[in-house]
Formats: sequence, structure tokens, C-alpha cells
Amino acid sequence: MIEQKHLVSWMREKVHEASESLTEIQIMEILDPMTKEEFENIRIKNLLRVALQCVEEDKDARPTMSEVVKMLLDSDKDY
Repeated sequence: MIEQKHLVSWMREKVHEASESLTEIQIMEILDPMTKEEFENIRIKNLLRVALQCVEEDKDARPTMSEVVKMLLDSDKDY
């Protein structure tokens, strides 16, 4: 039987397994399989990192909306 996991926990495991160096195959495992369009690897990695920060259990560890916007606009930087 396939173990059912909470989406956020599953995604954290995938990112953690990759040691912050997600390959295109790992990114495709996380993205919606219906996504057929080309994507910019670095932007998707940044989006995943920002998304994980936004769902931190500790509310004080979550970024503010202005920080989120800055992180998304500066997608070539590592946070």
C-alpha cells in the first residue's frame, strides 16, 4: 500500500533529498504532471524554496508578503 503523505512534508523531503540542488527530473516529480511547457529551472527552484518558507509551521519563520515579492522578483538569488 502506498503511504499517503501531507503535500508539504512530501515536498520538503524531495527538496531535502536533493540537498538544495534539484535536478530537472526531481523538479518534474514535484510539478503538476499536466505541465508540458518549458520552464526556467532556476525560477522553479526559487519558487519551490519560497513556497516552503511560506508554509513553515512556525508563523514567525514565514516571510512577510513584501519579502515574498522580493524573493520572487529576485529569482536568480539564493534564499
